[in-house]
Amino acid sequence: MRFDLTDLRLFLLVAERGSITHGAGLAGLALASASARIKGMEESLGAPLLERRRRGVVPTAA
Repeated sequence: MRFDLTDLRLFLLVAERGSITHGAGLAGLALASASARIKGMEESLGAPLLERRRRGVVPTAA
């Protein structure tokens, strides 16, 4: 399990903003790319990192 700096920065931006869309924009990534990167991180760890809600996301305990 190895994450690059783009993955880690993206996760931090998404967690701070509470939105994959906003985090992706700040990281300079398309929403689809950002979502795929986060999903890849979750699959690599075997645990959800974000709880998806109607209005954004919230980091999980993992």
